[in-house]
Amino acid sequence: MITSTSNPRIKALARLKQRRHRDAEGRFPIEGARAVIRAVEAGWPLVEALFAPDLASGDAVVARAALEGTGVGVIELSDEAFRKIAYRQHPDGVLAIGETRPLGIDALQLPERPLLLVVEAIEKPGNLGAMLRTADGAGADAVIAVDTATDPFNPNVVRASQGALFEVPLAVTPAAAAISHLEDRGVSILAAGPSGGAAPWEVDLTGPVALVVGNEHAGLSATWAGLPSISIPMAGKADSLNAASAAAVLLYEAVRQRS
Repeated sequence: MITSTSNPRIKALARLKQRRHRDAEGRFPIEGARAVIRAVEAGWPLVEALFAPDLASGDAVVARAALEGTGVGVIELSDEAFRKIAYRQHPDGVLAIGETRPLGIDALQLPERPLLLVVEAIEKPGNLGAMLRTADGAGADAVIAVDTATDPFNPNVVRASQGALFEVPLAVTPAAAAISHLEDRGVSILAAGPSGGAAPWEVDLTGPVALVVGNEHAGLSATWAGLPSISIPMAGKADSLNAASAAAVLLYEAVRQRS
């Protein structure tokens, strides 16, 4: 068991909280029993795992067993040492180190009639994670993040996605490249805006379609101008929903139509 917070291995793991170290090492932390179990179930490549017996919840014990079943080495840490590497305020005692992977759009394998969520310039990791979770729940075939400042392997993305990061195909690409890729494959692109577009239930969403949502401050960029638009009607004084909520409304309307 590693007990010292000054241990070189603990210091190296703690540095993965910073994007520059994640990028340099090609590794990222996966914290929490649910996320770890989903990473294992998805067959995500894992390097090692850390376990704190004094902090471990029942779910964390289950996650440890799942990790050991894959042959991934599990290192035990003291409460103090684990908190040094943990990202969450109330850690549950299990954390795995996963390998990052390329997220090029050409690697996406899409069905004949895909339902896609495209998100532009999302700044908050929690929003991107929530959108991945919603896409997973709605059965979307992929999420395409364009011109994003958010690292998809940020611990807050992992946490907010509830492990959906490991299940939902994700691509990161410039907006122009995404439009070209989708149009070449016959996918209809619908750009969501605060006003001026048809309500989502007035549009046929049963075919191959990509629903595009921008960030909460600026909306979509001019790159999407000229494409068909949709708008979620707002009955109150607020002129729009937050980005993650808008994505949920649009995706589940598509699910309703496809059902």
